[in-house]
Amino acid sequence: MYLEYIEFPNEATFETLVLCSPVLEWLKVVVASDDENVFRVHSRSLKRLTFERVSPLLFDSAGVVIDAPRLCVLTIKDNVSKSFIIHNLASNAVLEMSLLGFVRLEEIDDEFFDHIYEEGVSWSRSNIHKFLHGISMAKTMKISRGTFKLMCHYSKLEPLPQFGNMSYLDITLCLHDFKWLPAFLESFPNLEYLVLVCDHRTHDDVPSEDVEQVSFSSVPECLLSSLEYVDLKAPVQYDVEMKLVKCLLKNSAVLEKLILRLASSNSRRDDMLKKLLKIRRASTKCKVVIL
Repeated sequence: MYLEYIEFPNEATFETLVLCSPVLEWLKVVVASDDENVFRVHSRSLKRLTFERVSPLLFDSAGVVIDAPRLCVLTIKDNVSKSFIIHNLASNAVLEMSLLGFVRLEEIDDEFFDHIYEEGVSWSRSNIHKFLHGISMAKTMKISRGTFKLMCHYSKLEPLPQFGNMSYLDITLCLHDFKWLPAFLESFPNLEYLVLVCDHRTHDDVPSEDVEQVSFSSVPECLLSSLEYVDLKAPVQYDVEMKLVKCLLKNSAVLEKLILRLASSNSRRDDMLKKLLKIRRASTKCKVVIL
C-alpha cells in the first residue's frame, strides 16, 4: 500500500486503515509537509515500511509509533517527528535512517553545527533513548550523517544501547566527525562489515587536535573478534582518514579485507601508498584492496 500526501481527518483514521488490512506486508507513507499528526502503525503482518516526512516547518506534536513484530525492512526519512517509538522489530531487521526531528529546535538543520545537536539531544533525551532501544535488535543499519551525529551527541549524556545482533553497519559522516567513530563502534560488539562514506563537503583537512582524537584508547570488541570487512567509499586524501585506516589495521585482529579509494593526485596517492606500506597489521589474513 502506497499513501502519498493523503490528508486524514484525524489520527485514528490512518491507524484504523492499517489495522483493518490483515494481510498487509508492504507500506509506504509520504506525509504532507504541513501534517503534524502522530502516525501509529500497528500490524501483525507488515514486513516492509517506508516512512517519509520532510518539511521546513516545525511541529511539537508530530510523532510516529510502530508496533509490527514481523517488520524486517524499515526505511525512515524524517526531519520533523519529535518522537519515534518502535515497540517490536524483527531480529533480522534492516534499517535505513535519516532522522533529524529529535534535534530540530530551529529552522536551520545544517548538520555541521554541533551546538544545535547538543541542545536538541538534551531536549529530546528521553525520546531518543526509547527509539535507540527500540532498534537495538536490528541486523543491518545504514545511517545518514545527521543521524550519526545525533547518536554520538546522545552518547555524551548516556551510553548507547548495545547493538549485539548487528553485523552490517553503513555510516555517512564528515571529516570532523571521524573522532566519534572509535567510541561509537564499542556499541557494536559483533559487527562484521563496516562501510564508511565520507561526505567531503569542505576541502580543508580537519585541525590536528581532531586528528589526534581518532584513536582507540580501548579497542572495541568487534575489532578484536568479529570485524572482517571495511569499505571506505570516498577517496582517502586527508590526514584524519589515514589516521583511521592506521587504527583499523593495527587493531583489527580478524580483518580479512580493507577496501580503499586513494586520492587522484599522483603525488598525494604515492604518499598515501608509502604510509600504508609502513602500517603494521594485526591480522595476518588482511588484504588491502586499492581501487
